[in-house]
Amino acid sequence: MKPYEKIQEEEAATWLIEDPIKRKEKAMREKIRYPILLKQMGLNYLDTNDMTVFDIGAGPLQGVSQLLRCKKRIPVDPLKDEYSKYFQVENYLGDKAEDLKGRLNEADLIIVTNALDHFENPRQFLSDLVTYTKPSCYIAMFHAIDNAYSHPHDAHQWNINWELIQEYLGKDFETVWYLDYQNDGLTYGWLKQPAFSFLIRRVTGY
Repeated sequence: MKPYEKIQEEEAATWLIEDPIKRKEKAMREKIRYPILLKQMGLNYLDTNDMTVFDIGAGPLQGVSQLLRCKKRIPVDPLKDEYSKYFQVENYLGDKAEDLKGRLNEADLIIVTNALDHFENPRQFLSDLVTYTKPSCYIAMFHAIDNAYSHPHDAHQWNINWELIQEYLGKDFETVWYLDYQNDGLTYGWLKQPAFSFLIRRVTGY
Protein backbone atom coordinates (compact mmCIF):
# COMPACT_ATOMS: atom_id res chain seq x y z
CA MET A 1 0.00 0.00 0.00
CA LYS A 2 1.49 3.33 -1.06
CA PRO A 3 1.61 6.20 1.46
CA TYR A 4 -1.12 8.77 0.85
CA GLU A 5 1.51 11.50 0.42
CA LYS A 6 3.04 9.53 -2.45
CA ILE A 7 -0.35 9.15 -4.14
CA GLN A 8 -0.92 12.90 -3.93
CA GLU A 9 2.59 13.67 -5.14
CA GLU A 10 2.07 11.54 -8.24
CA GLU A 11 -1.36 13.07 -8.92
CA ALA A 12 0.07 16.60 -8.62
CA ALA A 13 2.89 15.71 -11.02
CA THR A 14 0.38 14.93 -13.78
CA TRP A 15 -0.73 18.58 -13.69
CA LEU A 16 2.30 20.61 -12.58
CA ILE A 17 4.00 20.58 -15.96
CA GLU A 18 6.69 23.25 -16.25
CA ASP A 19 6.38 23.69 -20.01
CA PRO A 20 3.41 26.08 -20.37
CA ILE A 21 2.49 24.77 -23.83
CA LYS A 22 2.35 21.15 -22.67
CA ARG A 23 0.50 22.21 -19.50
CA LYS A 24 -2.11 24.02 -21.60
CA GLU A 25 -2.48 20.98 -23.87
CA LYS A 26 -3.06 18.76 -20.83
CA ALA A 27 -5.68 21.16 -19.47
CA MET A 28 -7.49 21.35 -22.82
CA ARG A 29 -7.57 17.55 -23.15
CA GLU A 30 -9.16 17.23 -19.73
CA LYS A 31 -11.56 20.16 -19.91
CA ILE A 32 -13.01 19.17 -23.28
CA ARG A 33 -14.41 16.07 -21.56
CA TYR A 34 -16.42 18.04 -19.01
CA PRO A 35 -19.63 18.55 -21.03
CA ILE A 36 -19.65 14.86 -21.94
CA LEU A 37 -18.98 13.76 -18.36
CA LEU A 38 -21.83 15.97 -17.15
CA LYS A 39 -24.25 14.18 -19.46
CA GLN A 40 -22.80 10.76 -18.67
CA MET A 41 -23.59 11.36 -14.98
CA GLY A 42 -27.14 12.44 -15.81
CA LEU A 43 -26.56 15.93 -14.44
CA ASN A 44 -27.98 17.63 -17.53
CA TYR A 45 -31.39 16.42 -16.36
CA LEU A 46 -31.06 17.77 -12.82
CA ASP A 47 -32.29 21.26 -11.83
CA THR A 48 -29.34 22.58 -9.80
CA ASN A 49 -30.28 26.28 -9.69
CA ASP A 50 -31.05 26.27 -5.95
CA MET A 51 -28.41 23.72 -4.97
CA THR A 52 -25.18 23.87 -3.02
CA VAL A 53 -22.75 21.69 -4.98
CA PHE A 54 -19.57 20.10 -3.66
CA ASP A 55 -17.16 19.03 -6.43
CA ILE A 56 -14.77 16.72 -4.59
CA GLY A 57 -11.39 15.99 -6.13
CA ALA A 58 -12.06 18.77 -8.62
CA GLY A 59 -8.47 18.95 -9.83
CA PRO A 60 -6.95 22.28 -10.88
CA LEU A 61 -9.55 23.10 -13.57
CA GLN A 62 -12.53 23.77 -11.26
CA GLY A 63 -14.23 20.44 -12.08
CA VAL A 64 -17.33 19.60 -14.10
CA SER A 65 -19.50 21.55 -11.65
CA GLN A 66 -18.38 24.80 -13.29
CA LEU A 67 -20.83 23.96 -16.09
CA LEU A 68 -23.79 23.92 -13.70
CA ARG A 69 -25.92 26.85 -12.64
CA CYS A 70 -26.21 26.53 -8.88
CA LYS A 71 -26.72 28.59 -5.73
CA LYS A 72 -23.25 27.82 -4.38
CA ARG A 73 -20.36 25.81 -5.81
CA ILE A 74 -17.53 24.44 -3.66
CA PRO A 75 -14.59 22.77 -5.44
CA VAL A 76 -12.62 20.59 -3.02
CA ASP A 77 -9.08 19.27 -3.54
CA PRO A 78 -6.29 18.57 -1.03
CA LEU A 79 -3.77 19.64 -3.67
CA LYS A 80 -5.07 23.21 -3.69
CA ASP A 81 -1.77 24.71 -2.55
CA GLU A 82 0.26 22.75 -5.10
CA TYR A 83 -2.11 23.61 -7.94
CA SER A 84 -2.02 27.31 -7.06
CA LYS A 85 1.43 27.48 -8.67
CA TYR A 86 -0.14 27.42 -12.13
CA PHE A 87 -3.93 27.46 -11.71
CA GLN A 88 -6.69 29.65 -10.25
CA VAL A 89 -7.89 27.75 -7.18
CA GLU A 90 -8.55 30.54 -4.66
CA ASN A 91 -12.19 29.52 -4.25
CA TYR A 92 -11.29 25.92 -3.31
CA LEU A 93 -11.45 24.05 -0.05
CA GLY A 94 -8.08 22.39 0.42
CA ASP A 95 -9.46 19.50 2.48
CA LYS A 96 -9.23 15.77 2.06
CA ALA A 97 -12.64 14.29 1.30
CA GLU A 98 -12.41 12.19 4.46
CA ASP A 99 -12.09 15.37 6.55
CA LEU A 100 -15.25 17.06 5.25
CA LYS A 101 -17.63 15.02 7.42
CA GLY A 102 -20.10 17.50 8.97
CA ARG A 103 -19.80 19.89 6.04
CA LEU A 104 -21.37 17.24 3.82
CA ASN A 105 -24.77 18.11 5.26
CA GLU A 106 -24.54 21.48 3.46
CA ALA A 107 -24.60 19.74 0.09
CA ASP A 108 -27.58 19.24 -2.18
CA LEU A 109 -25.31 17.61 -4.76
CA ILE A 110 -21.90 15.97 -4.37
CA ILE A 111 -19.83 15.23 -7.49
CA VAL A 112 -16.78 12.96 -7.63
CA THR A 113 -15.23 12.50 -11.07
CA ASN A 114 -12.55 9.83 -11.44
CA ALA A 115 -11.04 10.78 -8.08
CA LEU A 116 -12.20 8.22 -5.52
CA ASP A 117 -9.26 5.96 -6.36
CA HIS A 118 -6.87 8.74 -5.22
CA PHE A 119 -8.41 9.09 -1.75
CA GLU A 120 -6.59 8.01 1.37
CA ASN A 121 -9.61 6.00 2.50
CA PRO A 122 -12.48 5.84 -0.01
CA ARG A 123 -14.46 3.44 2.17
CA GLN A 124 -14.46 5.97 5.00
CA PHE A 125 -15.68 8.67 2.61
CA LEU A 126 -18.50 6.43 1.33
CA SER A 127 -19.47 5.70 4.92
CA ASP A 128 -19.45 9.45 5.67
CA LEU A 129 -21.92 10.00 2.82
CA VAL A 130 -24.36 7.78 4.69
CA THR A 131 -23.63 9.38 8.06
CA TYR A 132 -23.67 13.06 7.14
CA THR A 133 -25.64 13.78 3.95
CA LYS A 134 -29.17 15.11 4.31
CA PRO A 135 -32.31 13.55 2.84
CA SER A 136 -32.69 14.13 -0.92
CA CYS A 137 -28.98 14.90 -1.36
CA TYR A 138 -27.78 13.73 -4.78
CA ILE A 139 -24.44 12.00 -5.43
CA ALA A 140 -23.00 11.93 -8.95
CA MET A 141 -19.88 9.94 -9.80
CA PHE A 142 -17.92 8.83 -12.83
CA HIS A 143 -15.07 6.34 -12.52
CA ALA A 144 -12.91 4.09 -14.60
CA ILE A 145 -13.69 0.58 -13.34
CA ASP A 146 -10.94 -0.90 -11.13
CA ASN A 147 -8.49 1.77 -12.29
CA ALA A 148 -5.64 0.56 -10.08
CA TYR A 149 -5.76 -2.70 -12.03
CA SER A 150 -6.66 -1.49 -15.53
CA HIS A 151 -4.35 1.56 -15.56
CA PRO A 152 -1.48 1.04 -13.07
CA HIS A 153 -0.11 4.38 -11.88
CA ASP A 154 1.23 5.57 -8.52
CA ALA A 155 -1.79 7.89 -8.18
CA HIS A 156 -4.27 5.03 -8.69
CA GLN A 157 -4.40 3.42 -5.27
CA TRP A 158 -7.85 1.81 -5.09
CA ASN A 159 -10.09 -0.23 -7.37
CA ILE A 160 -13.50 1.44 -7.62
CA ASN A 161 -16.55 -0.32 -9.03
CA TRP A 162 -20.35 -0.36 -8.75
CA GLU A 163 -20.27 -3.25 -6.30
CA LEU A 164 -18.26 -1.14 -3.84
CA ILE A 165 -20.69 1.75 -4.21
CA GLN A 166 -23.66 -0.53 -3.59
CA GLU A 167 -21.99 -2.07 -0.56
CA TYR A 168 -21.92 1.32 1.17
CA LEU A 169 -24.70 3.37 -0.39
CA GLY A 170 -27.19 0.86 -1.75
CA LYS A 171 -29.50 0.87 1.27
CA ASP A 172 -29.70 4.63 1.74
CA PHE A 173 -29.77 5.94 -1.84
CA GLU A 174 -31.96 5.26 -4.85
CA THR A 175 -30.44 5.03 -8.31
CA VAL A 176 -31.66 7.82 -10.59
CA TRP A 177 -29.20 7.33 -13.46
CA TYR A 178 -26.65 4.63 -14.28
CA LEU A 179 -24.35 3.79 -17.20
CA ASP A 180 -21.57 1.25 -17.48
CA TYR A 181 -19.21 -0.39 -19.94
CA GLN A 182 -20.96 -3.74 -20.20
CA ASN A 183 -24.43 -2.40 -20.95
CA ASP A 184 -23.71 1.01 -22.49
CA GLY A 185 -20.14 0.87 -23.78
CA LEU A 186 -19.06 3.61 -21.36
CA THR A 187 -15.32 4.29 -21.41
CA TYR A 188 -12.93 6.89 -20.00
CA GLY A 189 -10.07 8.74 -21.65
CA TRP A 190 -7.92 8.00 -24.65
CA LEU A 191 -7.17 4.53 -23.28
CA LYS A 192 -10.91 3.82 -23.45
CA GLN A 193 -10.91 2.21 -20.04
CA PRO A 194 -14.17 0.52 -19.05
CA ALA A 195 -16.10 2.94 -16.84
CA PHE A 196 -19.34 3.45 -14.91
CA SER A 197 -21.28 6.55 -13.91
CA PHE A 198 -24.32 7.23 -11.80
CA LEU A 199 -26.61 9.72 -10.12
CA ILE A 200 -28.20 8.58 -6.86
CA ARG A 201 -30.45 10.32 -4.31
CA ARG A 202 -30.57 10.00 -0.52
CA VAL A 203 -33.87 8.46 0.52
CA THR A 204 -33.32 7.94 4.28
CA GLY A 205 -32.56 10.41 7.07
CA TYR A 206 -29.78 10.50 9.59
